[in-house]
This record gives sequence, structure tokens and C-alpha cells, in this order.
Amino acid sequence: MADIDDINKANAAELQRALQVSEERAQMILARREELGGFSSWEEIQQVTGISDATMEILKDAGFHVVVASTPSRSGKHA
Repeated sequence: MADIDDINKANAAELQRALQVSEERAQMILARREELGGFSSWEEIQQVTGISDATMEILKDAGFHVVVASTPSRSGKHA
């Protein structure tokens, strides 16, 4: 299981360890994440060159999740 399970908080070393990829590939994932302001779906991660379905399964098996930051909504308040 990954030390950090939110793919949006993982650093290059954690991605390298989970995926057994080069630092360059991990940096590509981080660069795309930064461009998007964070991943909101697995499909966005697959837009990174070289990220295949098999790589996605490795991330999931390693315990990573796409955690989308949410803003507080008024629906949480009861009148």
C-alpha cells in the first residue's frame, strides 16, 4: 500500500516506487497534475504519455486513489 494514497499528494519518489518508473516519468505525471490543478479522474492521468491501462492498475493496486478536493457546499447545512 502506498504511504500517500491520494495521487494528488504523491511525490515523485512515491510514484517511482509504486510504478517502478524513472524519475523522468514520475516528473511527467507531476507536471500534468500541476497543469490541471490536480487530477479529478483516472482518465486525466492516462493523458500522460506512457501511462497505459496496466500502469493505471498498478497505481490502483498500490492503493492510490483520485481524491478530488471539494469546497464546502450549502447542502451540508440544515435550516
